[in-house]
Amino acid sequence: MCWRRLTWCLVLIGLMAAAPAAAHERKPNAEQRAAKRAHVGESRTRAGVADAVSVSDSASIGQWSGPFEWPLVAIHATLLRTGHVLVMDDHTEVPAGAKVWDPVTGVFSEVPMTSSDLYCSGHSALPDGRILVTGGHTHIYVGIPDVTIFDPDTRTWSLGPPMQYGRWYPTNTTLRDGRVLVLSGSVDCAMCIADVPELYDPVTRAWTSMPALRLALPLYPHMFLLPDGRVLAASTQEDPIPTLALDLEAGAWRLVDLAVRDGGSSAMYRPGKIIKSGTARNPDYPPGPAVATTYVLDMTQPSPAWRETAPMAFPRTQHNLTLLPDGNVLASGGSRNSDVFDLGGSVYEAELWSPDTETWTTVARTLRPRLYHSTALLLPDGRVLTAGGGRFGFNELNAEVYSPPYLFKGTRPIITAAPAAVHFNRAFTVTSPDASDIGMVSLLRLGSVTHAFNMEQRFLSLGFSAAGRALTIHSPVDGNSAPPGHYMLFLVDRRGVPSLAAFVEVSAEAPPPLTVGATAPSVGASVDLYGIAP
Repeated sequence: MCWRRLTWCLVLIGLMAAAPAAAHERKPNAEQRAAKRAHVGESRTRAGVADAVSVSDSASIGQWSGPFEWPLVAIHATLLRTGHVLVMDDHTEVPAGAKVWDPVTGVFSEVPMTSSDLYCSGHSALPDGRILVTGGHTHIYVGIPDVTIFDPDTRTWSLGPPMQYGRWYPTNTTLRDGRVLVLSGSVDCAMCIADVPELYDPVTRAWTSMPALRLALPLYPHMFLLPDGRVLAASTQEDPIPTLALDLEAGAWRLVDLAVRDGGSSAMYRPGKIIKSGTARNPDYPPGPAVATTYVLDMTQPSPAWRETAPMAFPRTQHNLTLLPDGNVLASGGSRNSDVFDLGGSVYEAELWSPDTETWTTVARTLRPRLYHSTALLLPDGRVLTAGGGRFGFNELNAEVYSPPYLFKGTRPIITAAPAAVHFNRAFTVTSPDASDIGMVSLLRLGSVTHAFNMEQRFLSLGFSAAGRALTIHSPVDGNSAPPGHYMLFLVDRRGVPSLAAFVEVSAEAPPPLTVGATAPSVGASVDLYGIAP
């Protein structure tokens, strides 16, 4: 069970300071408190400047609205298939700790989970739209094995079968058949990682433990389901790592790229293509500077390897990367260093990344600092919600909403009719008076974000043809491209302006079974790094 931190330190020597040997309470000392007070006025002054600049050229840099007072720190945020947002604070078992927010009315509804604290959990959507929450909190670095399910229709919680291991900071990854892979999370100390993957089947409501695939990944690993069915580990919340891929059917971890490339936040911007940027660093480590580096990885190539592209304009850690309906990527929030009490390090400027040019463009400034425990989430109207930050650091009990430049470039295309559900590898029809002017049909999975990583978001550009007011669109080919569940469908015109989203459930008529290799070799047999075969 014990995480072999020494192995990581040997690989990462010179890139990070040593991690603390034992867990400790995340409370500021007197010096940190003084620094926090000294920077509050500065951050408010900067916010005023940001507001003035943001309206100067909205068609080029977009515009922020808010801040809006919120009754909680949004450490966890999930877009529901109802269009509402489930948000959770650091104590979900109290009435104020978990709420559902309506982006249209701004109204909150209390949805407390009284049986356990879901802070520091993993979360993802099941194929039917219910939210699967794995693990949670009893104390710092002490997880729980609880499985909790939220129903967006009834707004009620229910308990599922528990996992074998307690997990604090685990990652959920939805697979092609709707099952959910859960990895990492600390069990009962900083170095005690739940190294055995577990697989949840929502049909049988049963867990499968896979000890032959044990691997002690650092906390909140950035995992991605690839178009070929493998699951990629691209980075983690607390440390950079070599890049690995898990082949469930072969029953083996494989090394993809031994080079350790940092990445504090990451996203799959096209099927099989990953971007990561900034610094991954556990805020319990001694404070260190962030970097602005950006890397891309194309897992559709025969010999994939990280490639450095143009850096961000600002170094960042604890920032969020959010996929947008026009195919670009938004970087928001974060800090120039990993000291969660240094508001002076806050990065207020957002940036947009273009997959075509692989460059960043600085856009409008946020109104409040968004540091550790902040969240960012794409909304159905094409805007981006940013909220939270704090409960270790300065608490931000507020939210802001970013309107990207595409919302200031003219009238939006309209969807007049779209199916509520589609099957894989089928043609379906969407009607629009703007059909002849559509340049892209994008499909984005509903996001679920915490700790600078969105476990659910993914982007697909769907093939289509137009005739009159009808668009004939080809659905995703299979569950590896688009795991079964709910998505936002956007029509994007030739200027890059998206419609309001239509919610579409994507599924297989009869999903093929996913087999898990039963004869996987034990880790540690033949190579240096975790015993992973090249």
